[in-house]
Parts: sequence; C-alpha cells; structure tokens
Amino acid sequence: MEQRIGFLYLKTGGGHISGANALVARLQEKYPDNAEYIPQNGFKNTNRISRIFFEKGYLATSNYFELGYVAFYQLTKPKIVLDFCAWLLRPFIVKNLVEFLKTEKITKLVCLHEILIPLARIAIDRVNPAIPLISLVMDPFTAHPSWFYVKNTELIVFSKKLQKEAVEQYGFKPERVHQFPLMLSRSFDRRYTAEEKIAAKKKHGIPLDKKIVMVVGGGEGLKSTIAIVNAFIFQRCPAHLIVICGKNKVLKTQLEILLKTTQITNIQVFGFVSFMPDLINVSDCVITKSGPATVMETLSAGKPLILASYVRGQELGNMLYVVNNNLGWYIPKPRRIIKKVKEIIADDSLLLSIEKKIDALHIQNGLDPIADFIYQFQEPRN
Repeated sequence: MEQRIGFLYLKTGGGHISGANALVARLQEKYPDNAEYIPQNGFKNTNRISRIFFEKGYLATSNYFELGYVAFYQLTKPKIVLDFCAWLLRPFIVKNLVEFLKTEKITKLVCLHEILIPLARIAIDRVNPAIPLISLVMDPFTAHPSWFYVKNTELIVFSKKLQKEAVEQYGFKPERVHQFPLMLSRSFDRRYTAEEKIAAKKKHGIPLDKKIVMVVGGGEGLKSTIAIVNAFIFQRCPAHLIVICGKNKVLKTQLEILLKTTQITNIQVFGFVSFMPDLINVSDCVITKSGPATVMETLSAGKPLILASYVRGQELGNMLYVVNNNLGWYIPKPRRIIKKVKEIIADDSLLLSIEKKIDALHIQNGLDPIADFIYQFQEPRN
C-alpha cells in the first residue's frame, strides 16, 4: 500500500517549517516511489486569533518582550496548564486536522511542533487510531514539557540528555524514544576546500585578503544587530563584516542607510539568502543567537561562534553546549563582542584549536537516518 505521510508544523520559528521541508525534500529524493509526502500548517483554516497569538507572538515576545515570553514559557510547564491549553485549542484545530487526515488519506503523521502533538493525537484517534504518530522534538538540549505531554507517540530527540529526560522524568517507554543527530542541510555534510572558499568569495563579492566575520540577524534572529555593527565601526575592526538580515527589510534598510552615511566599505549587507553554506564556510567567525540550526551548521563547518543572545528556556541548552565545550563564547554586549572578534582574527592558532575541538565531537547530520526511520517505521502490532 502506498504511504501518505503528513508533516505538521507551525510558523512559530524558522526551524519548524524548515525541518518539515528538509524532511519532505530528502524523503522525495530517497523514496520517490510508493509514498506521498504532504506538509501542512497545523493552523491552516483555523481561528485567526490563535494563529496571530502563536505565530506572531513568538517573534514579538522573544525579540522585543523577553520577560513576557519567559513568563509564558514558565507558566505553561505544569500539566494542569497544558491540559487547559489543549482544551482551549481543541475546538479551533482538531476538526481541521481530522479533515486533513481524511482528505489526504494520511497513513502516518509526523509532528514538528509541541502545541500540535496532543491535538494531532486526538484527531488520529477520531479518524483511525492505528495511524502512527511520530513527534520530533526540535529543541536539542532544553525542551519544554509540552513536547512530552502525549505518551502515545514515537518521540525523536537530538541528544542523549533529552532521551534520558523523556524516560526518567516524563515516563516514556524507552523503546518509544529514538535519539538521532540534529537535522542539518546536506550542504553542511562536508566542509569547503580552499578552492571552493575562493570561488564562493568571488561569487558573492567578498574580499580574498581579509578575515571574514558574519552576523546572522533577521526577523527571528539577533535583535542587537545594529548595535554590533555600530561597535564594529566604532572600534575600527580590520575584518570584513557580513550581515545577514533575512526577511527583516527594516533592518536591511537601516544598515544600508548607515553604510551610505558613514561610507564604510568593509561591511556587506544581505537580505534573505539561499547560499548560507557559502557564507558560513568562508567566515572565520560567526556571531548569532543560540538557535540550534545556525549553531550546529556553523560548528559543522568548523567555525567558532560568538552567541550574543539566547531565548530563555528553549535555547539555554544550545548556549551551554557551545560554551561548555569551548567551541565559542556567550557575549551579550556588542563592544565586548567586537573585542573578542579582534582577538580571534589576530590569532590563527585559536581558530585552529577550536576547529580541532569541533572535530573531536564528531558532529553528524541526522537528516538521512531520521528520514529512513520515518519511512520505514511501522506501528508495532500487539
């Protein structure tokens, strides 16, 4: 029988939708026959207020009202609160998930957002309880209890820490918790050669004779980007600075005006780019927030990280992973960031020592084994 595998995500951070898209693309490459792969926004055709609260609320609070985000994160930890949230969302979402399962004739469901897991379980039980549910915990080291709310699901985690917590703290059966490396773009499966780095620099107008530092800003990125750029200019850093603004058009415009006004020539501004592997591989240092994808992609390329911020709660573990393994630094103040940048670019032995520490961790890409697991998984028969 042909498999019809659904993928549920929310637009509450780039990692959820990009994870779904990466899995769908890889499964289509590896298993093009006898299967269809259908991604679905879990809030499609649902209450507008719910969409705004979760999709826009994450961006607004994590970037501009961190205390509000932290309060919500902590308040929703108790099971009684999670029960209430599931009850509150059920009328708006479950019927649409039921329709999705029926219309698309889904035979297996993969969930990439914690809010959707209990609602997906309810929808499956209404349509066909035999449909396997696979939940991917997208936060690798520090995960909210809501990821573990539903026990009747296969659970994929990205670290032994969460694998242990799922079993010992949240009561999952060990055989239902599956640990894989974090999913990354396949472009990071190997590092660029010296020749490939030169070609990438020429392609994107990046100087061949300077150290390269990159700041990853953007809509859900680094809120202190402007301050970091100003510190870079004020301290006369000799490196070439690349700033990624993502889909944040306001940030890109502000930086372009700043560069035009100051006539600075060693700063390069990009909007949304599809060539991040090029830019990370040619960089000598990357400044970013503690999101798991950028952190692990940078480390896969053998580059040191300066983490300027982290979202309290969910990104704490990512920051600690970098700092405790001496792969980079957590420095929230822009002036100190640039001071550290100067130290890094002036000492090639420091860059080499961090690359060796990264190599010792043997970071792998979990995309292929996770895709294999999803395709091959069958619900155990009693």
